[in-house]
Amino acid sequence: MQNPQYMTADQSVIRLELEDGALRIVDRDGPSDLFARAEAGEFGAVAPFDPALDVTPPAEPAMAVSRLQAKAALLQMGLLDQVETLMGGMDAMSQLAWREAISFDRSSPLLNALAPYLSWPDGAALTEGDIDQLFLLAQSIEV
Repeated sequence: MQNPQYMTADQSVIRLELEDGALRIVDRDGPSDLFARAEAGEFGAVAPFDPALDVTPPAEPAMAVSRLQAKAALLQMGLLDQVETLMGGMDAMSQLAWREAISFDRSSPLLNALAPYLSWPDGAALTEGDIDQLFLLAQSIEV
């Protein structure tokens, strides 16, 4: 192995060139000790990060939907009445947010605080993946 080079700005990934010319990408948190060995200089000095070679995965786009899209998705999935009931027992500010928000963000503290209290009509608890799917469904609803 030779020619180590950082592949992310945070220096958490190193590219190593194998003897046959193939490339190996090693992560700081990976299962082998190759990253530590490369950083220690075993394969030569690690070249600095080059933004043109960045392998950092793009950030997930923030999921936001309109109030109508959110409520329509909840209605389609049989959850709207449950959410409305939960919101009725919330403080005045949370109720105001539910009634008046123009959009709902997947990262909303209110939404994430409510999620553990929701269940599917069959009684199964909603998972984080289920909530993501609800947002995807909501995004697909056109008005």
